Amino acid sequence: MKPSLFAVALLLGASRAAHADPAAPRPGETTLSFFVQLPGHGVALTTGGSVKMRRGPDGIPALAEPALDNTLALLCKLADAEGKVVGFASELEIFPADPSATDTRWPTAWTLAIPGRGMIYLHQIERSGRLVTDIIGPTMATGKPWSGDWTVTTTVGPLPDGRGRIVGGSGEFAGIAGSFVEVDRLTNYSVDGVLTGTVELRLFVRK
Repeated sequence: MKPSLFAVALLLGASRAAHADPAAPRPGETTLSFFVQLPGHGVALTTGGSVKMRRGPDGIPALAEPALDNTLALLCKLADAEGKVVGFASELEIFPADPSATDTRWPTAWTLAIPGRGMIYLHQIERSGRLVTDIIGPTMATGKPWSGDWTVTTTVGPLPDGRGRIVGGSGEFAGIAGSFVEVDRLTNYSVDGVLTGTVELRLFVRK
């Protein structure tokens, strides 16, 4: 192969990799998924004052300090693909200064705890996309709940291919390496900020 053709082939290969679907597995990866059914698997949710989601259970304190105004903390159950609860998880999010902006990105950390197996630690950058413009914004403006079927991969980084990073693990998951995406399917958003749907944490474990 001539050098110029070789260079073109490399560039084409890099371009295909960059534009590959982040939510699709690749050769050499094993897929491991966990699911959160909302609101049923929710245990506790609290936020800062600028985040338009309903806190619960009733009486849970808000993250009222100014430094926590744009934050969210979730504690939830985790299920396998058959819907059986196999563990629990925490999600921590730090939103930008204006969480109501139409297109925002923010860091998220997940800790997955699977009794009898171990823990997995995840980090990602999420993007709101059309969530604000198509769902939250119209609901707040009209005072009417949104219903539909909207599926989106919220993960956009920090890895160059648009995936989040598997930071590490313990127990059975000690030494785990790879990447992941969060795939959200929403079917309802209420006027008081309750999301109904499914969150899938789709892990791509490198062999």
